[in-house]
Amino acid sequence: MSAYSRIVTKEEKIMSFSFENQGTHTYLVYTVGENSVVDSMSLGMITNNKILGLAPTMCTQLDATRFIKYDVSAKISVKQFFSGQVNKKRLVGVFRGIVDAMMSAEDYMIDLNSILLDLNYIYADVSTCETVMICLPVVNDDLNSVDLGVFFKNIMFSTQFDQTENCDHVAKIINYLNSTPVFSLEEFKKVLEAIDGAAPAVAQSVAAAPQVVAPTAQPVSPPVPPRAPQGVPQTQGVKQPVAPKAPQKPAPAKGAPAQQRPQPAPAPARPVPPSAAKGGQPQEKQMSFWYLMQHYNSENKALYKAQKEAKKAGAAAPKQPQAAPNQGKRPPQPGFAVPGQPTPQPGNQGFAIPGQPAPQPGRPVQNPAPARPVPQQTPMNRPAPAPAPTPRPAPQPQQPVAPVYNPVPQPQGQPMNFGETTVLGVSGIGETTVLGATPATMPKPCLVRLKTGEKINLNKPVFRIGKEKSYVDYFIGDNSAISRSHANLITRDGEYFVMDTNSTNHTYVDGTMIQSNVETKISHGTKIRLANEDFEFKLL
Repeated sequence: MSAYSRIVTKEEKIMSFSFENQGTHTYLVYTVGENSVVDSMSLGMITNNKILGLAPTMCTQLDATRFIKYDVSAKISVKQFFSGQVNKKRLVGVFRGIVDAMMSAEDYMIDLNSILLDLNYIYADVSTCETVMICLPVVNDDLNSVDLGVFFKNIMFSTQFDQTENCDHVAKIINYLNSTPVFSLEEFKKVLEAIDGAAPAVAQSVAAAPQVVAPTAQPVSPPVPPRAPQGVPQTQGVKQPVAPKAPQKPAPAKGAPAQQRPQPAPAPARPVPPSAAKGGQPQEKQMSFWYLMQHYNSENKALYKAQKEAKKAGAAAPKQPQAAPNQGKRPPQPGFAVPGQPTPQPGNQGFAIPGQPAPQPGRPVQNPAPARPVPQQTPMNRPAPAPAPTPRPAPQPQQPVAPVYNPVPQPQGQPMNFGETTVLGVSGIGETTVLGATPATMPKPCLVRLKTGEKINLNKPVFRIGKEKSYVDYFIGDNSAISRSHANLITRDGEYFVMDTNSTNHTYVDGTMIQSNVETKISHGTKIRLANEDFEFKLL
């Protein structure tokens, strides 16, 4: 089912709609034009019945002018309600209110084209999220209609959602709107109820159903016995455990005599297969003395003797290469290198001597470490450390300071870079510092609560004041005369305004009550009264 709703142009809204305060009530007033055609049936339905989801409506006439008034007391427009981050409660509450209004209009035979589908003319309670819509029973065929599903999509893609909570509900709504070719109010309502947690019992009953079917699924396993009759009747069904007779199939094969021919050859080789499957080392374990005594023959005796000799030869052979792995390692160098000089000998325990040739690094570098653990190689390293102690006293008086500084040679043909020179006393030549100059600062708006002397910084472009803590920016919880969303303080282009948001006890500026939903300009020192609570606006 497709639902279409009337779109009113901006010019028509400005010219035809206004707000009116009567006592504690706030009314949205529509002025019926002289040439407007009113659907009398729809008008009678909304004025004589309290319809769920539609704002209470009354019709008045002054001289020749007719007015249709909608009670929107203590409610704000959804456009304001959806400003900032929108949580799950607000989104689902407003959507359910819109769906209820559309379904109620159908029940009362109201043309859906008369429902204003505009967030400026849909009103919600900031505490309960109860939503009411405006039914304008004026016939106008010149205006285009829009699909209700498209309307919901536009809201979803233009709203900023609260990222501090789980946003699965957003994905579910968008998936439904994208997946259904024809929008249905009933189906969409079910989606919203499931998201809102209104149908958990249904989910539990559905989940319980499979548990009853589960026991019936177990008897499906007995179909295994019917497979037995494929071979023989029920008598063999009892002998199914003997079914392993299938392995007898290779026995009837006539290739059995072919298998008996290799039997004489494998007899001596039987000890070999278990060891051959695991490598050479397992052969030594198999051909032990105990195994030889049990399977004694000439071949096993020769094999056992060969393995025993190989084991003796292998035990003696690895003794020599054990020292070889240390030949390539270099011991820790006790000395240090002097810049510009060759690397010191690892055999020398002293310092490198400038001006003297370093010993040959070839032999000592490879053999110093192995000399200690292997006694055969220690004599090779002993002559190298001998010259080390003799030059130790000589180099100490001859150590010049110059070798410590080893300038990096510059490539030929390029100038030497000695760094830049800093000019003392010269800084920012040509620039003049203005004494006493400070950057211009914009005045900060604030509201002073005269009852307590509290200063309220208006740090947002739209600053909300009321007693609904989850919605407003400044919460007043000790005054029951304040509405849930009482007023907004607006900062725009260096100017400041106050706007009453359909409060019950209204807002006053310098003692004069202001009209709801109309911005009133304020300045430094302006007295603002919310119900019976006094404030002063200041710029500091």
